[in-house]
Amino acid sequence: MKLVKVIGSITSTIKDSTLKGFKLMLVQAVDPDLNDRDDFFVAVDTIGLGTGEIALIVTGSAAKRTDMTRHKNVDSAIVAKVARIDLESSVIES
Repeated sequence: MKLVKVIGSITSTIKDSTLKGFKLMLVQAVDPDLNDRDDFFVAVDTIGLGTGEIALIVTGSAAKRTDMTRHKNVDSAIVAKVARIDLESSVIES
């Protein structure tokens, strides 16, 4: 899994039929302190998040294993909203 921040959405009017009905989100990897990293992903939103929210995504074959994405052309999927990160010396709430 990867820790990410939702930074926007992507509109696609022409796409593979297996992607119809999915909301596509642009996400950016973040470190445990929620600092931006240089990795970006387009992820299928399986839980209904919005811009600015912190999430966990799965990529590769794991992205095809959710109830919604099974047998779909998906390489990355948002699977959890992060409410809090507990580090040894601090707690970060998103």
